Amino acid sequence: MKSYENTETIREYSSVILNDLNTSKDISYLKKKCFGYEKSKPYKIRELRDEKVEIENTSYSGIIQLDKKRLHFSTKVATNLFYMLSFLKDEECFYYDPDKIIDIKKGRNFFDILGRLFLNEFLEIYKRGFYKKYVKKEENIPFLKGKFLIKGQIKNEINKKTKFYCSYDDLTYDCLENKIMLRAATLLIPLIRFNEKVKRDLIYYSNLMRNEISLVNVQPNECDTIQYNRLNDYYEKIIQFSKVILKNYFIRTTYVGISKGFSFIVNMNKVYEDFITELIKELVDEEDEFNDFIVDSQERFDNLVREKKIITKPDIILRKKISNEHPIIIDAKYKRQESNTDYYQVIAYALAIPTVKACFLIYPSGEKTESEPLTLDPGIFGNARDEVKLHAVKVDLKLKEEANFKDYIRDIKEQLKRKLRFQNYVN
Repeated sequence: MKSYENTETIREYSSVILNDLNTSKDISYLKKKCFGYEKSKPYKIRELRDEKVEIENTSYSGIIQLDKKRLHFSTKVATNLFYMLSFLKDEECFYYDPDKIIDIKKGRNFFDILGRLFLNEFLEIYKRGFYKKYVKKEENIPFLKGKFLIKGQIKNEINKKTKFYCSYDDLTYDCLENKIMLRAATLLIPLIRFNEKVKRDLIYYSNLMRNEISLVNVQPNECDTIQYNRLNDYYEKIIQFSKVILKNYFIRTTYVGISKGFSFIVNMNKVYEDFITELIKELVDEEDEFNDFIVDSQERFDNLVREKKIITKPDIILRKKISNEHPIIIDAKYKRQESNTDYYQVIAYALAIPTVKACFLIYPSGEKTESEPLTLDPGIFGNARDEVKLHAVKVDLKLKEEANFKDYIRDIKEQLKRKLRFQNYVN
């Protein structure tokens, strides 16, 4: 029997009682640090009588393989989580166990997820600048440098080489940290199946690295030899991802229908937010009607109160390129909050950003929303500006079984384009 056939599904905000666990071992595994149990409480564990255990899910989705049973933390809407995860920007909400390889079903590819997480960390390093380190070298050079080595120079005399054999310390990008990163990227690129943009970006940046860094074979255990300090501590996450890739890049089964991955759990609020944000960015870049606009993500505004202690940070703002006007605000909401909390939030955005003409709340299908847009009374602005429309729209994330990655993304973009109706506000 395949390991994923004995599976218990736990839907978001629901619980199940399990009675066939290896109780102490499984509970200990579920509470491992790698799953963020103490930090984020992605699920709740209650030990009951007769060795039974109740597991309650929150807003997380994923797969955790226990000793004899697999837990499937299910999304509340039907979708392809693996497609969505390839757009994840916030890896802080993604918890996984890199040391335990498990079977996963056909059509799911962990390398796309690793590719996205790896690229996120790589871009942060690229912004800060690659780490330089003194590396000891021994070689023939045309001038004296460092320490002159007699033993090596004797060979030069025998071979009539007019060079000096020296040992010296060279401040270089060609250090182990960067070699690990380049090797992992090179192994990862051909394994990415779905997200071509992630693949293209990894190819581009790995080619840049090759100008300064040697592409050499690196063993996974070399990742453990890195000593972190204040100069290179920003490499720690990407070295961890690199170790996973170096250890497991070759783990693909030879028979049809099975792939390999690892136990993981991820916050669906952030997955949905990043997914919608990235698709809207691509939509604005691709559509001619938005040529004069760009997307600002997570821009901060502090002008709601004079003391500037209240910060507003919408998910997406559409800004005009030639001015500082922001006509459109968008917030992706995975779950509708009660008591109109979501509307209060976008109203605060409209108050903080005087050039706003419309606010959009984007929910997955299944959430209850207003059928028609609401109008923010211009009187609250002292009649100093036009009215602001408040839209609540829904996107159907349901995946047709035969849909591939490109078709799925195209369908979501078409829905966004049709339902957001930007053209009414951007001219």
